[in-house]
Amino acid sequence: MSSTSIRIDKTTKKIGSRIDDRLITDEMSEKITEICNLLYDDSNEFKEEKAFAKIFQYIKEYKRLLYSQISNEVYACFNERTTEEASNKLGTMISNIEKVVAYTGTQRYKEKKAKEKQVDAQKLYEDTEKVLIKIWDHVNLAQTQYSGLKQTDEEYKRKFDKSITPFKEELVRDVNAQLLTMVSIFTALAFLVFGGISSLGSIFSNHELPVLKVIIIGCVWGFCLINLVFIFLFCIGKMTGFSFKSSEDSNVNIIQKYPIVWWTNLIILFILFQTIWAYYVRTENIRCLVCRMVS
Repeated sequence: MSSTSIRIDKTTKKIGSRIDDRLITDEMSEKITEICNLLYDDSNEFKEEKAFAKIFQYIKEYKRLLYSQISNEVYACFNERTTEEASNKLGTMISNIEKVVAYTGTQRYKEKKAKEKQVDAQKLYEDTEKVLIKIWDHVNLAQTQYSGLKQTDEEYKRKFDKSITPFKEELVRDVNAQLLTMVSIFTALAFLVFGGISSLGSIFSNHELPVLKVIIIGCVWGFCLINLVFIFLFCIGKMTGFSFKSSEDSNVNIIQKYPIVWWTNLIILFILFQTIWAYYVRTENIRCLVCRMVS
């Protein structure tokens, strides 16, 4: 069987190298932020020689410019301030960079550069001069990119709002109409049901009426109330398209479509007729008359 060997030393070196790269990138980001903060200084207080020395030291340590951090600083300037304040701030920054570039053309700078006899030092000065132009270019590029993206977002938002407005208005109208319809339905139904229950309660609370009369009146009132609710729901169903049928088959009759309503009516009518007959028998003394006839 073949075995796979893992070189721990190589793996450790790779991981350590990645960690070191991240640390260096973090350090570079901090240095770029310091340079940008220095370039944000007011023009009257800005020192070109100090800014050049800061950038010179950065290039000496890291050899390359971290463009992404410059873009982040420009975007943060816009996000943390109003557009006018950010434009003024970046305008000051660009003006200060131009001052540093102008400083590299002064006699004082040339004499300082000429004092460096080493080739590496001369090249470092030249690299720093190039980096100044690159910073100037990238600040302008990031500012233009942010403005373009912002305008694109605003334009897209306007188009989206314009296209969605008709659908939104129609949806709001439909929702409002349905909400108004539902509130009206439940309000009317509540008045109808609770009003009927209240009236029925007042009927049963009258102790002077005979029990049979009370039952007859209650049955008549219940019959009217049940059918009134049925007619109300039927009309609402026609208006809203809501169906409370038990069967959607077009071949069935109305009794099969609404069996609960008809069975309720049948029970109430059965109780009503039985009560009427009992009341009639009691009133006319038919039982006593039959007894006499039999005897």
